[in-house]
Amino acid sequence: MADTTTNIKEAVIKSISAMKEGPLPLRMYMDMCVKCGTCATVCPIFYGSDEKKYNPAERSDLLRSIYKKHNTITGKLFGGLVGARDYREGELEEWVEHFYTCTACRRCATYCPFGIDNSVLTRKGRAILEAAGLTPKIMQKVVKISLETGNTDGASPKAFMSAIEFLEEEMKDDHGIDIKIPVDVVGAEYFYVPPSGDVLVNPEATTGIAKVFYNLGLQDKWTMSSNYFDGANYGLFTGNDVHMKAECKAYVEEAKRLKCKVFFMGECGHAYRIVKFMMEKAKWFGDLPFRIENCMEFTAGLIKAGKLEFDKSKNPQPVTYHDPCNFGRSCNILDEPRLILESSCEDFREMYPNRGDNWCCGGGGGLAAMDDILEFRMKVTGKKKTEQILETGAKFVAAACANCKRQITQLMEYHKMDVKVGGVHDMLSRAIKINGKAAERESYD
Repeated sequence: MADTTTNIKEAVIKSISAMKEGPLPLRMYMDMCVKCGTCATVCPIFYGSDEKKYNPAERSDLLRSIYKKHNTITGKLFGGLVGARDYREGELEEWVEHFYTCTACRRCATYCPFGIDNSVLTRKGRAILEAAGLTPKIMQKVVKISLETGNTDGASPKAFMSAIEFLEEEMKDDHGIDIKIPVDVVGAEYFYVPPSGDVLVNPEATTGIAKVFYNLGLQDKWTMSSNYFDGANYGLFTGNDVHMKAECKAYVEEAKRLKCKVFFMGECGHAYRIVKFMMEKAKWFGDLPFRIENCMEFTAGLIKAGKLEFDKSKNPQPVTYHDPCNFGRSCNILDEPRLILESSCEDFREMYPNRGDNWCCGGGGGLAAMDDILEFRMKVTGKKKTEQILETGAKFVAAACANCKRQITQLMEYHKMDVKVGGVHDMLSRAIKINGKAAERESYD
């Protein structure tokens, strides 16, 4: 967008008006909202602070009102009487707070009587901000690092290999045998793509995967990539489709180079949603020479088939599961993580509500990366999740999402709750039997 006020206004109006030619649901969102307030009652942000600006319908009206003014007869004729208005000079700067205090959790869409998905309109608002150069600096930085290095942590292949060597040493200490994490193996059947945090920060999810493949006798049938080991894709969060597709393209090309048969996704809901339900479905890169599978579906299938054994006594503490919003509401991966946890833990407890009705952790939509709004995340967006966890009495929260893990870990630390946080395959890694025995370790702190 140009710097002049007139050009900015024209660009904003043009972008919003483009929805008239967009997908039918998007056009319907511009007309259907009756301000019933249902979305507000189920929104984690409005639950944390009932200020008018945190009402999902009010946020979406920033776009809807301008749309009506320029694209409907009633809006052109009656203006404010029908909720229509023109763009106001300088209001884009105000939009940053509005659209980046939404976790895009899609809980509103679950309960809205008309199915209005305010997260779609949040992303549209963010796309306009992105075009104006107003995306929050931390989000810009994460995208830039990921596009340049292939991962959101900016880790080099050397750093990745050091982490892999450490994990292999840990597994040898656990079981007294060599359990490998293959890297850059051309021709391996499975190409494992987790969030980078599951290698560099919370790595037990990856050791769990390695142990599953070892148990199956498939240690030489899977691989990771030393250059591409992070499924996270912040283009979804900034509204930049070009960036989002570029991230995917790099991983598709790596999968082709490795000649894999399965693009094997880790515990990252938004990554799986993009690759499986957006990239593959829309054929961004044509027909793919591999299928896409999530690790939790894979492992749960093995458990159902009786191919894995566990020693639940290795996980005696009360454990609960947080449904990441993308897995719970966008990917329908609901029972699989529960089967893994119930099989590997002595005391599994549910949060209520759960599954597709679960409350967001408060870090969705990329907010977990934004430490400049830490207080807001701890006191407002994460308020309901903190209460949910406390009610379970759990001492360990399993969350199949790196952003959720970061947010919930910070929530537990901020509120001084003695609760550990990790992944679903973390619990499996501790309890899975290899050669008849589970891991031998005194502590996982």
